[in-house]
Amino acid sequence: MKTVINALQYKPDSSGIGVMIRELFGAYADVTKRPCTVILSGDSPGFPAGKNTEIIRSPWSHGQSVRRMIFQTFLMGRKYCREAVLLTNDSGTPFFLPGTCRLVPVITDLAVYRLPEVYQQSRVIWWRMRYRYVRRRAGLFIAISEFTKQEIIEILNISEERVRVVPMACPESLRRVDDPAVLAAMRRKYGLAERYILFVGNSNPRKNLKRMIRAFDLLKEQSRIPHQLVIAGGQGWKFDRAKAMDGVAHQKDVKFIGFVPDADMPALYSAASLFAFPTLYEGFGLPVLEAQACGVPVLTSNRSALPETGGSGALYIDPYHVADICSGMRGILENASLSEQLVSQGYKNLERFSWKESAKRLDEIVTRLCRSEGE
Repeated sequence: MKTVINALQYKPDSSGIGVMIRELFGAYADVTKRPCTVILSGDSPGFPAGKNTEIIRSPWSHGQSVRRMIFQTFLMGRKYCREAVLLTNDSGTPFFLPGTCRLVPVITDLAVYRLPEVYQQSRVIWWRMRYRYVRRRAGLFIAISEFTKQEIIEILNISEERVRVVPMACPESLRRVDDPAVLAAMRRKYGLAERYILFVGNSNPRKNLKRMIRAFDLLKEQSRIPHQLVIAGGQGWKFDRAKAMDGVAHQKDVKFIGFVPDADMPALYSAASLFAFPTLYEGFGLPVLEAQACGVPVLTSNRSALPETGGSGALYIDPYHVADICSGMRGILENASLSEQLVSQGYKNLERFSWKESAKRLDEIVTRLCRSEGE
């Protein structure tokens, strides 16, 4: 059987799912001996294709969301997925797959069940409808963490033997930058102070920006630190920046810089005094590994997959308590020994994750599935 890879959500400014598609599916296409067909949007960047890879671009760009979704949902399966294993992310599963298609969805998280209030109601209804179809149609499920595996078992009522774990990893391009000229140029480009606390991610309410901003404001009052709070990432739904900033005394020290291109991310991480990621729910938490790869001490939540991802290379706090977030920030910034320990343990933690090894594991899973189907 050939493998079909749904890469329609790989877009020019990819993060999260887009990174997973590029790194995991790209590495899979490189290591597998199976012929692969990769289906991209019209404006997707170049895909890291393997030797036996066919690239197909849909007529629609990522921005043409309605037409792209119609193509993905109703047309793609019938046209390209006969006699194939389909690898796709959870929210990208086509309907009306042919009977000869073996669906293997990669589930990134089930926040739409755990935190439905942070999403638009239409998205909740649509995604849950997709999951009902996936639950009936898929033979195997891929989870990106042990936490997400347990979520699949509990929420979707899938037996444990039908779920495999293939973790995410840190892109090789994200490594520490020590060149003062590069760091200074990055600071000038984004108007950043010499010292700052960094957050990376979109502003969906589950990212917990409101509490993080208030924790930073409290820290400024308590310790008079010179740092900025720098928030990098695209605008998410259901986030009102004005409300989040209402009543914040140190608003001038909170800087939203929007989406940052991949080329600038190593320097942005490396120049930070602290990476703060107190989110409410993550299926994996890739920014934690990215910060660790750049030698930055990490503060993150004691919830969802984050302790699994961060390992011993992070300080964990309760994301629902502003005082706890504030205390964690202060503890790292004021304790050089703790900061150095977190950086050292962060580098060691990275050794547990590799896109190449994850791709090999995915290839083994697909191979076993095909053999069980009598290939």
